[in-house]
Amino acid sequence: MSAMYDLLGRFSVLVVVLWLLWKLSRGLWTSFIASSLGLGVKWCPSDKTWAIITGATDGIGKAYAQRMAKMGYNLLLISRSEDKLNKTKEEILAKHKKCSEVRVLAVDFTQNDIYDRLEATIGSLDDIHVLINNVGISYSYPEYFTQIPDSQKLIESIINCNIISMTRIIELVLPKMEAKRRGVIINLSSYSASYPMPLLSLYASSKIYVDFLSRALQVEYANKGITIQSVLPAYVMTNMSKIRRSSLMVPTPEVYVDHALRTVGIESRTYGYWPHKLQGFLQDSIISNTIGLGSDFNIKLAFNALKDVRRRYYKKEGLKEKTN
Repeated sequence: MSAMYDLLGRFSVLVVVLWLLWKLSRGLWTSFIASSLGLGVKWCPSDKTWAIITGATDGIGKAYAQRMAKMGYNLLLISRSEDKLNKTKEEILAKHKKCSEVRVLAVDFTQNDIYDRLEATIGSLDDIHVLINNVGISYSYPEYFTQIPDSQKLIESIINCNIISMTRIIELVLPKMEAKRRGVIINLSSYSASYPMPLLSLYASSKIYVDFLSRALQVEYANKGITIQSVLPAYVMTNMSKIRRSSLMVPTPEVYVDHALRTVGIESRTYGYWPHKLQGFLQDSIISNTIGLGSDFNIKLAFNALKDVRRRYYKKEGLKEKTN
């Protein structure tokens, strides 16, 4: 009997080791090897093809815009501030000579009366090959749902900006891609969509919608030459994260986008940047499944971390911390 238990134990260890090796090799493949072999999506930059980027004047969106321009796409940049759009346009045209044309459109994605203008502008572009849905808003600081300042406005803004805008723009662009049987749609979700995120509940839920819609559409349109990718960044040095110094775990937008673009056509759902993939692997696979602590452990871990961020915000602002 002891021999049988010993054999079973050895077999279990072997299965775990093989599983870990498979996960490691898959991570190396998707992060480095596949792209270096020229696999993945076939980009089609030219003076006739367009890339549309929302939230294009800061952070990750601006980094994607710079990379598309460097490839040689024409750009349609969409954000709220016309001044920042024009400044970004001038920067791109001065830096990237392959980019023949940059158009800008200033709209506020928290509003619902913008889609006639969007439809007219997007409709004027003949060959749209890339759409990057990056625009999004979050809380100004982590907070309990019933204590969110001006909560009705924030609820409407997050739903309009993070959910409705992405859906409506896909609705405008996807038929054009389907007609040409080629195209790339990159939708920026968030690491917070990996599991429920207390104190950022509305934001995280909106990003789960982005993730689920992207993955479903990828299955629907994969056989029509269209690549649809869900990207889930963890912390990146952006205005939204309020982190001002980069590190291994908190890359600059340029570093993050450089890594994320290597995964297009290789991963339909990706954390984009290899340290973020490692973070996801440790939390999703090791903590939740292998050790057996389950997803509730990750939820409580996030809750405690965000309570600390909330506490520091109240202290910095000189406010009395509310109790729930």
